[in-house]
Amino acid sequence: MMPISVIFMAYISKNVIDALVSSGSGDIIRGELLLLLILLFLIAISRHIMQRLMDYCQSMHDEILSGSLSTNIMEHMLSADLEYFDNPTYHDKLVAADSDSHAISYITWNVLSGAGAILSFFSVFVVLAQARLVFGFIVLAASLPASIISAKYTKLLYALSLEQVNGLRQMGYHRGVATSRTHAQEMRLYNAGGKLIERYRSIWYSLFIKRRNVTFKRTFVTTLLGCLPEVAVLIIGIDISFGVLAGRATVGDYSLYISLAAQLLTAITVLSSSIINIYDNQMKIENFKGIKKFVCHVTDSGIEKLSCVETITFEDVCFSYPSALNRAINNVSFHIGRGEKVAFVGLNGSGKTTLIKLLLRMYDPDSGTIYINGTDIKEYKLTSLRSNFSVYFQDVQNYCFTLRENLTIADDTHPEHEKAVNDALSAADCSDLLDWSCNGLDVNISRLFSDDGIELSGGQHQKLALARTLYRRHTALVLDEPSSSLDPKSEYKVFESLKHFTEGRTTLFTSHRLSNVFLADRIIVMERGSVIEDGSQEELLRSKHRFAELFGYQQRKYQTSDS
Repeated sequence: MMPISVIFMAYISKNVIDALVSSGSGDIIRGELLLLLILLFLIAISRHIMQRLMDYCQSMHDEILSGSLSTNIMEHMLSADLEYFDNPTYHDKLVAADSDSHAISYITWNVLSGAGAILSFFSVFVVLAQARLVFGFIVLAASLPASIISAKYTKLLYALSLEQVNGLRQMGYHRGVATSRTHAQEMRLYNAGGKLIERYRSIWYSLFIKRRNVTFKRTFVTTLLGCLPEVAVLIIGIDISFGVLAGRATVGDYSLYISLAAQLLTAITVLSSSIINIYDNQMKIENFKGIKKFVCHVTDSGIEKLSCVETITFEDVCFSYPSALNRAINNVSFHIGRGEKVAFVGLNGSGKTTLIKLLLRMYDPDSGTIYINGTDIKEYKLTSLRSNFSVYFQDVQNYCFTLRENLTIADDTHPEHEKAVNDALSAADCSDLLDWSCNGLDVNISRLFSDDGIELSGGQHQKLALARTLYRRHTALVLDEPSSSLDPKSEYKVFESLKHFTEGRTTLFTSHRLSNVFLADRIIVMERGSVIEDGSQEELLRSKHRFAELFGYQQRKYQTSDS
C-alpha cells in the first residue's frame, strides 16, 4: 500500500498545483481543490495508521524474539561442558552471539522493507519513465556507487567488531571489578581505582582508534558518493523546468516528476540499505549459530536409571584438563563400599576436587572407567546419576534469591519442605539467619535487588551453601572442603551434625584440616593426581609416610614450646 500511496499523493499534488495556476471558474476550482485535499488527507491518515501498526508489530516481535533468544543462550550455557567455561575463545563467541542475537529480528523486517522498496522502485520507475526513460536510469546509476561502498565497509566493520570482542570483554571485566561489592574493599584498601580506570581507558582507546579509522574512511567516501543522487535530481529538475518554460509541461508536472525522482532515489536507498543489512545480519546469524559448534563431549547417552549409590569404583582413571600440560588424574584406582565414608586428603592441586567432577560427569576421563554399583557411569542417564548425589563444592556460590529459594533450588520437589529446610539450617549452624529479618525464610540474601536483604560473611555463606547440600535428598554425600571458612565453634557443630547426616550413606569428603577426618572410615592420600596411600587414620599414622607427615605439620601448629 505504501508505494502506491506515494504515487497517488504525487499525482494528486500535481493536480492541486495545476488547479491553483489554472484560470478556470472559481467555484469549480474550489470544488476540485477541496476533493483533492480531502483525498490527500485520507491517504496521509491511512499511511500514518499503517506505519504505527507496523511499528507496534515490530516492537512486539522484537520483544518476543529477544526473550526467546536470551532463553536459548541460557539453555545452551547450562548444557555446555564445563571445559568451555575455561576457554576464552568460547567466551568471545558467546559474547558476540549474545550481541548479534537481535540480527534474527532485524533480518525479518529488512526483508519486508526490501520487498516494499522493490515494489516502490518498479512502480515509480514505470511512472517516471513515461516522462523520459533516461530519468530512471540516471537516478539508478547515481545511487549504486554509494550502495556498493556501504556494503564493503559493513563487512569490514563487522569483522573488526568480532576481532575486538576479547578487548570488549576485558573492558567489561574492569568495569565489573570497579562496580562490584566483591572487590569494593580491596579497591579502596589498595587505592587501586586509578590504576583500574587507566587500564580500562588504555584498552578502550586502542579499540576506539581502529574503529575510528575505518568509520572515518566509510563516512568520507560515502559522503562524496552520496552527492551523486542529488546531482541526478538536479539534472531532472533542470530538464523539467525548461520543459515548463517551453510549454511542454505544466508546473504540476515539475512537482510530480521531482517527487517521483526523489521517491525513486528513496526506494533505491532503502533497497540497498535492506540488502546490506540482510547481508550484515546474515553474517551475525551465522556467528550466532557458531556457538552450536562447541560440541559437548559429556553426552547423555545412557539409558539406565540409578536408584541408589552403593559402591563406587575408579579403575585406572586418567584425565587432563583441556590445554593442560600435565595430567590432573593419573592412573587412579580405588573401590568404595556401601555406606563407607572416605576422606580424600592432599595438597592443593593434588586432584581431590577433580575426582569429584569426574564422578559427577562434569568431565569424562581420558582413559579408564568409573563404576557405580558395578555399572559404567556413562550407562546411566545424567539426571538420574546426579540426582543421587548432594555435593558441597569448594568454590560454591549462593544466589541473590530469598533464603528459602537458596535451599529449595537444590531440590524443588522435596515432599517435606518446611521440616527439611529447618533441619538443614540447624545442621549447618545457620538458623540464626532467620533472626536477622522479619521476613523469615523469605528474606533476600544480599541487597543487590532488595533494600531489606541481608549481607552474609564468608563463613555464613559457607554454612548456607552447606545447608543447601544437606537439604537435597541424596543417597551419596560429597563434601569438598566443607569447613574451610568456619570458626571453631561452627565447625564443631557442623561436624557433629554430619555424623547424623552421613549415617549409612556413602560419603566422600576432602579437607585440608586433617584433624577433621575423624568422620572417615578410610583415608585416601592424593599427590600430583595419583593415589599414594589408602587406609584408616590409624594405619596411615603407623606407616609414617605422607599422611603422617601432613598430620604432623598441623599437629605441631597447636603445640607450644617452653620459653
